[in-house]
Amino acid sequence: MAEEEYFVDNERIRSFIETVKTTADEHEQVEPLLADLEEPFEELLTDDSWLPEMYQNLPPDDYEDQGEMGEDIAQWLLYREGHDLALFTLVLPQGAETPVHDHLAWGLVGIYGGRQREDFYRRVNDDDHYHPDDEHAELEKIRTEQMERGDFYELVPPNNDIHSVTTTSTEPSVSVHLLGADVGCIERHAFNPEEKEIERFQSGYTNVECDVTLEPSVDD
Repeated sequence: MAEEEYFVDNERIRSFIETVKTTADEHEQVEPLLADLEEPFEELLTDDSWLPEMYQNLPPDDYEDQGEMGEDIAQWLLYREGHDLALFTLVLPQGAETPVHDHLAWGLVGIYGGRQREDFYRRVNDDDHYHPDDEHAELEKIRTEQMERGDFYELVPPNNDIHSVTTTSTEPSVSVHLLGADVGCIERHAFNPEEKEIERFQSGYTNVECDVTLEPSVDD
């Protein structure tokens, strides 16, 4: 059994993780699993009791940030079980924007604080598969969503897998990610849509260094 690691440890998080694991044991397919997790995930997003202030903000200036998501972006790991499950927050200050990137894992992503604009993309003419050695990809923007606290979406690659995030509120935006992989330690893709270029990257976590670079579990 994979080791559980709680980087934020309280009764509310433990209760949610137990719900996730119990529900996962009841399903063999991702889509019905995520459908059954929607209600407890939404309840987590609207609960003020469980997430310490530190994990809703950028790290202090003297903090040794282990993450590589981008300048002025924090990605705080809250929990993980081996390489198979992770819960983390992504914090962006006012006006900050992530690169266009993928996740290569199923999960749920929702807003805990602030507001975000999410621009979603898909890869064109590549049969929706991810090829490890790709250096170029044509992207098509498929939609833009304005999201606020309590809003969330399902992530089942390739559906909703490629996006960029911009904070539109005056306060930092905080999103919660429940993903079926240790996504911070996976080698993923950042995209330049204008130049049709791909760069491989490992986002890491602000508070936890990745000991290894993981390969994504996706179809070739």
